[in-house]
Amino acid sequence: MLTRALKSASSTVASSTVASFPLRLWQLGGLVLCGLVGLPAPSVQAQAPAAVEGQVVDAQSGDPLTGANLKVIGAQRGTTTDAEGRFELSVPPGRLTLRASFVGYASLRKEIEVEAGETTTVRFQLQPGSTLDNVVVVGTRGQARSALRSAAPVDAIQVNELAAESPQTGLNQLLNYTVPSFQVNRQSSADATEFSDPATMRSLPPDQLLVLVNGKRRHKSSLVNTLETVGQGAAGTDLNAIPDAAVQQIEVLRNGASAQYGSDAIAGVINLQMREATNQLVADVTTGVRNEGDGEVVKISASYGFGIGEDGFVNVTGMFQDRARTNRADGNELIIFDQSDRGNFFAYPFADDPEQARQIDNQILQRRGLERDDVYYRIGQSAIQQGAVFLNSEFDLQEGATLYAFGSLSYKNGIGAPFRRRPSARASMPFRASTQDTTLFKNGFQPEMNSDVIDQSLTLGVKGTIGGWQWDLSNSFGRNSLDYQMDNTVNASLLQASPTSIYAGKHALSQNVASLDVSRFFDDALAGASVAFGGAYRIDHYQIFAGEEASYRDYGRATLIDNSGSEPEVVTRDTLGKEGGSQGFVGFRPENEVDRTRSNVAAYLDTEINLTEQLLVTAAGRFENYSDFGSTFNGRLAARLGLLDGRLNLRGSASTGFRAPSLHQIYFNQVETDINSEGELVNVGIFSNDSEVARVLDIPDLEEERSRSVNVGLTASPTESLDLTIDAYGIRIDDRVVLTGEFPDPDSPDPEVVDLLSQVGAQNAQLFANGADTETIGLDVVATYQHRTDFGDVELSASGNYNDTDIRSINIPGELDEDQRNVFLGRQQQGLITESNPRTKVNLSADYETGPFSLLLRTVRFGEYTRAGFAKDQVHSPEWVVDATASYDVMDAATLSVGANNLFNNYPDQQVDDNSFFGVFDYAPVQQGFNGAFYFARLSVQL
Repeated sequence: MLTRALKSASSTVASSTVASFPLRLWQLGGLVLCGLVGLPAPSVQAQAPAAVEGQVVDAQSGDPLTGANLKVIGAQRGTTTDAEGRFELSVPPGRLTLRASFVGYASLRKEIEVEAGETTTVRFQLQPGSTLDNVVVVGTRGQARSALRSAAPVDAIQVNELAAESPQTGLNQLLNYTVPSFQVNRQSSADATEFSDPATMRSLPPDQLLVLVNGKRRHKSSLVNTLETVGQGAAGTDLNAIPDAAVQQIEVLRNGASAQYGSDAIAGVINLQMREATNQLVADVTTGVRNEGDGEVVKISASYGFGIGEDGFVNVTGMFQDRARTNRADGNELIIFDQSDRGNFFAYPFADDPEQARQIDNQILQRRGLERDDVYYRIGQSAIQQGAVFLNSEFDLQEGATLYAFGSLSYKNGIGAPFRRRPSARASMPFRASTQDTTLFKNGFQPEMNSDVIDQSLTLGVKGTIGGWQWDLSNSFGRNSLDYQMDNTVNASLLQASPTSIYAGKHALSQNVASLDVSRFFDDALAGASVAFGGAYRIDHYQIFAGEEASYRDYGRATLIDNSGSEPEVVTRDTLGKEGGSQGFVGFRPENEVDRTRSNVAAYLDTEINLTEQLLVTAAGRFENYSDFGSTFNGRLAARLGLLDGRLNLRGSASTGFRAPSLHQIYFNQVETDINSEGELVNVGIFSNDSEVARVLDIPDLEEERSRSVNVGLTASPTESLDLTIDAYGIRIDDRVVLTGEFPDPDSPDPEVVDLLSQVGAQNAQLFANGADTETIGLDVVATYQHRTDFGDVELSASGNYNDTDIRSINIPGELDEDQRNVFLGRQQQGLITESNPRTKVNLSADYETGPFSLLLRTVRFGEYTRAGFAKDQVHSPEWVVDATASYDVMDAATLSVGANNLFNNYPDQQVDDNSFFGVFDYAPVQQGFNGAFYFARLSVQL
C-alpha cells in the first residue's frame, strides 16, 4: 500500500531490429500471461499444500494481538489473527518470508522453510513503537537501523506495495509522487533528454544525486542535458533502465554523503534493494491511455526466484513497455509557406496584412489537399519501447563465504520530435525558391530523432566473515550508450540529393569500480560500536563517435578565389545559403570524437559509537585522488539522541562533500539546434572545456565542486498510530559546474570567436565552467497515521518539502572580455539553477482496505514555479494533481486495479505569447508536466 510505503519511508540499429524485438517480447509476454491466468500450475498441484500456524504477541507484555496482519512477502496470501492472537495460513512448500504487522508496532519478518503436507509453527513478538521501524542499510556501515533511529533522514519505500496501486509505471515517477524533495518531469523537443527524464533531489542537479544498487555504485547516463531543461549541464542516472518489479525496497538518504560514498552524493543517495524472493512467480500487465486518446501504454513485467543450496537464491525479473507519443501543440501564428516576395517573414503578426498572409497559406494548403493540422508541430512526450531484465543472486561457498552476482540489461528505443521545419524557412528546405514544386518535402517536414539507449551492468562479489570482521570484495561494471538516427530529415545543402534518414553518431560512458569493504561491530564497547573501512579503484571511460558525413557537413561551403580586392584572396564562403548537417540534430563531426579515460583511488573510515542506549555518534572520512584534477578529503559527523523511551529522537549532521566534474562536462562538444530569444532557429555549439573557443574566451579548466551541508531534525511517535519526522537542511556549494550563456554577446561580438564558430556552422557557443556558488535551504516534513475500524483499515499520510536555492556569487573568469561578461551566466542560466523546480511540494494520501477491496486516494500540490529567461519570465500557479486507484482481489492469486493519474485532467498555466513560439508550445514541461490525465488498468498475478 502506498501509505505503508510512506510510513516505512521517513517518513523510488536498425528499424527492423526495433520492430521485431518488442514484437517477440510482446508475443512471449502474452503467452506467459495467458498461461498464468488461464492454465493450471502443474508444479504446484503436484505437491500437497503446506501450512503455517502460530501466534502474534506484544513483545513486552506477552499479550496477544488481535487482528494483526500476516502476509507472505511477494504473494497474495495473508490472514489476520483471532482473539487469542493466533493464525493459520496455507502456503506453498519451500522457503518463504512471512511478515507480521499491527497498528502501533514495528513490523517483523521471518524466513521459514515449510515442507509439503506439514505444518510449521512460528511465533511473532512485536515491539511497540513507531511504524517507521523498517530496517534500512543506506547511510550506515554498522548495524542496520530503522528509519526512525537513523542519524540522518532516510526514506524506506516498499516498491512492491507502492507499484501495485500507483498509476505510475517507472521508478522515476514512483519517487516523484512519493518523496516530496524528489522532482522529475518529462521533456519535449529536447533532443535525447526526451528519453531519460532528468531527476533532482532538493532541486540540486541530477549529477549531485548518487544511485546505488544493493549498496554498490551505479553508473551514470552517457547523456548530458544541454537544451535549457531541468538539470542543464548535468548527467544523471537512468533509473527507468531498471524494472521496478525487480526492486524490493528503495532507500532515499536525504543528506550529503560524499564522506561515505564518494563523488556525486552532495544532494543525497538512492539505494535500490533488489528482490530476493524465491519459489514465487509475480507478474502484472498494465495498460492505459491519456485523456486526449494518445500516449497509450502497455507494460508487462514478471519476476521469478528459486533457491540454490541451503541459503542461496536466484531471482530474475523481466519487463517490456510500449509507450506511445502525445501531442499538445496548438494552432499557431507562424507563416507556413515562403512569402518573402511579399515581405512576409516568420509570423502573421509581423506581416503588413496578417489576414492576407494567412489567406495565402490557406490557399496553398487547399491547392495541395492539406489541412493546417498536417503542418503543425509535434509537442509532447516521446514514443518509447523498452525491454529490460534484472538478475539478483547469491550462492553459498565454503568457509561461510557467499558469492553474489547481480546485473541488468535494458534496451530502449525512443522516437522524439525536434522542431518542425516549415517551407517558409528557406535555409532549411532542400530546394531553391525557384524549384518549390519538387517532391522532396515541398510542404516542410517534421524530423524524428530515433535513438537506441542501451544500458548494461554487472556486479560480481564475494563476502564473508573472518575473526568477527565482515569483508566484501566486489567489482561493478556499467555502461550506457545512446545513438542518434535522424529520420524524416534532410541535409538541406545537398538539395534533392539529400538522404532522408541520416545516422548522426553516438556517445557512451562506462564505469568500473573494484572495492573492498571491511567492518565489525563490537557489542562490548560502551553500548555498542562499529568500525568500517575500505577502498575503491574506479575507471571512467567516455566516448563520442562521429556520424556519417551528411549528418554534419555543409556542402554549400566552398573554397573560392576572391578577386574583388586589389589582390586575389582564397576565402571560404557559403554558396547556397542552406543549413548543413541533419535537420533536428546536427551530427557529431570527426573532430567532435572523444575517447577519454580517467581513474581515481579512494579510501574511507566510517565509525558509529553508541555512547549510551540513547546516544549515537557517527564519524566518517574519505580521501580520493583523481588522475585528472588531484586529491580531495571530506568528512561527516552525525548524532542521534533518543528520548521518551525512543518515542522522540533528535538528530543532526554536518558534512563536507565534493563532486568531480564528469567526463561529459570536460570533453563533451557538439553543434545543436535551438530557438534563440528572437524565436529563430540557430545552431548552438557546445564546446569542450579544453577547446580553442574556451582558450579565446579565457574559460579556465574545470575544478571539483565543494559543498558544506548541515541537517537538524527530529522523529516522533506521539501515539502508537502517529509518526512524524521533521528535518531542516542547508547546503552550500562552491564552484558549481554550469553551462554558460551563449557567446558572443550579440551587441559586441568578438570577431575571433565568430570566425571560430563559423568554421563548424554555429552562430553561438556555450561552455562548461565553475560558474557559481550557491546556497540551498529547505525543510522536509512527513507524518503518517493508521487507524483500524470495524469496517477496515485506514492509513493516512502527509508530507511536504520547502526548498530555496540562491546564487551567492557568479564566478566570472577574470580575463573574460568586459563585453562578454553579461552573457557568461545570464537570466535564463541563473533561473535554471535557482528556479528549475517548484519551491514547495506537498503529498497527501489516504489508503483504505477492507477484505479483498482497497482504495487509494492521493493528491500532490506542486508549488508556484517561475520559468525564467526564455523570452519573458512567467510565474506558473500552484497545481493540485489527484490520483485514485481501486483494487479488488478477484481470486487468491490475482488482483485487478483501475484508476488514474491526474484524475481531473489538470494542466499547468498556458504559456504567455512571448514564450509559446506563437502558440506552438501551449504548455511548458513544468510542475506535473503537460500531458493531462492518464487512466489505467492493471492485472497482478502472484503464484
